[in-house]
Amino acid sequence: MDGNSFGREVLTVCNRTVFDLSGSAAEEIVLYHKNKEIVIHKVWIKYIEATSADAGVKLSIGSTSDDDAYFYVTSAVSQDAGTSVEYITGDMTLKTVPKDTPIIIKSAGSKSGTGTAVISFSYTLN
Repeated sequence: MDGNSFGREVLTVCNRTVFDLSGSAAEEIVLYHKNKEIVIHKVWIKYIEATSADAGVKLSIGSTSDDDAYFYVTSAVSQDAGTSVEYITGDMTLKTVPKDTPIIIKSAGSKSGTGTAVISFSYTLN
């Protein structure tokens, strides 16, 4: 245990996929978690490249049937490179992922300006 308030070991998915927010098409990665239900506690979005002042795009964590089932946010505008934004469970739509459910991390893409981001999250096994 790491002494956290959840009473269970908190594991972190440090996604290394960099989403191009201004890419012409949506991008996604699929993660599988089998045998156990998980509970997502925090999501981090790190802006690798500075974002322009143009409107943001949807970033989400979801399932094959609902791309924003667990979390979604519009990417921030005018962020400096290296800025990291943290969201806690109160910011999430549904935080429990059933066992054997693929988890999809997605960027809607098509931002008018520039920016890249990485999405990571922490969870416990239920």
